[in-house]
Amino acid sequence: MVLSSPALGSADPQIRYVALGDSRAAGPYLDAGALLDGCSRSNLGYPAVVAQVLRPQSFTNVSCTGARTDHVTSVPQPTPTGPVPPQVEALAPDTTLVTLSIGGNDIGWSGLVSACYTSAPSVDANCRTDPAVASRMDAALGTLGAKVTATLGAIARRAPNARVLLVGHGGIFGARGCWPNIPTSDADAAFVSGFFTRMNRVLAGAAATSGAQFVDVTVGAEGHDACALPGNNFFEGRHSSSLARQLHPTESGMRHMARRVVDVLQRAG
Repeated sequence: MVLSSPALGSADPQIRYVALGDSRAAGPYLDAGALLDGCSRSNLGYPAVVAQVLRPQSFTNVSCTGARTDHVTSVPQPTPTGPVPPQVEALAPDTTLVTLSIGGNDIGWSGLVSACYTSAPSVDANCRTDPAVASRMDAALGTLGAKVTATLGAIARRAPNARVLLVGHGGIFGARGCWPNIPTSDADAAFVSGFFTRMNRVLAGAAATSGAQFVDVTVGAEGHDACALPGNNFFEGRHSSSLARQLHPTESGMRHMARRVVDVLQRAG
């Protein structure tokens, strides 16, 4: 699917779009503006790309790097330039479209998968068979659904007429490791990829329970994980070869995520 937008000047008066979420939406380091913004919010993140395509009557992006579910719903988030209010305060009764990326910071996913990392190539941490790793992952995912469901409920109360899209996680890890960028064995890389599949099931379940729509960003991203060659990768690993932050979407990845959002909007529109 090729992203395209209507002719200039043809803003859609029916769309009032608000983007919420964490760094998967904010796009830290992708442009100079993100370096100066307290939330490291880039104009190259997927919300801005979606807005370029849809040309909404209004567009507000309050996504913020490091955000958790409570920063969306009720707790001001500290940033280097001062606290920012809970993100739902950007919503209004006339908001018609909301995208949300959230959950990764709630469960601390990078810490969960770090047990799979090795200090040298051709070493297998064998985290996939470690009961302690499995227990930590299970516990984290066990708490996530209720938090995301509550967040979606808060969004619905503030913007009762909005179509809400919950944008999923995953894509960084594929079927193989590539030390030191993804410093795992192939088997452990596949295990971590499976963890994100499970996380997406939790997110999809929360969306279904709340009347929101789930956007699976791993669809169409096969072969574009952090082990792909630079320029072909949608996500960076532990050593970024682009302006994107480590373990985050690249500019190409953000365009891919925007395509998935627009595709879901158009298919179920």
